[in-house]
Amino acid sequence: MLGAAHKIVIVDRKKLADSERVAFDFHTKKISADGIDDEILKEIHKFPFPLQQMLVKQASAVMDRLAKGKGAPGLFSLDCHCLFRNRYMLPCKHIFHEHIYGDTKLLTANAWRTFQEIFEESGFEVYEHRELIIVEEPERTEEEKKAENQRLAMCELTERLRDKYWRVEESNAGQAEAFITNLEASLNQFLNDQ
Repeated sequence: MLGAAHKIVIVDRKKLADSERVAFDFHTKKISADGIDDEILKEIHKFPFPLQQMLVKQASAVMDRLAKGKGAPGLFSLDCHCLFRNRYMLPCKHIFHEHIYGDTKLLTANAWRTFQEIFEESGFEVYEHRELIIVEEPERTEEEKKAENQRLAMCELTERLRDKYWRVEESNAGQAEAFITNLEASLNQFLNDQ
């Protein structure tokens, strides 16, 4: 019985040491990457290691965009509507592309600080508590409720369409062109009938 208790204590200490090492790596480990500007990499190193990995992948994806002949996306702000940006609230490949090769330098010191501060206080919990909160308004008429439901339905359709486009673009740029062509043809037919 005493031997079993000692084995449990040893396993417990090993698990504790492993978790402390992982926590230490999470906050202090630095990723290395080729082909990324030193200033950008220095800012990426200020994030927890798993986020560093995601950001380096996004920054490296700029080269894939260039190889496919894509130009800078022409962003004027950090408001990109791609799936990655909306899901993780971090700079995406489009923001990196605009910053590095476009006319607008989006990733200023203040922008980096804003991204980094998201995770300072709560870490990954920021993703656990990100949700839509609906505040009930005073009593509305049936017409107002119907109009609001139509607006929400339109917003949902637009968001689903945007998400579908970004999934198609990320899988194959050639399919993205066909997607846009088909969408434009469908919308033109609908808009011209109205």
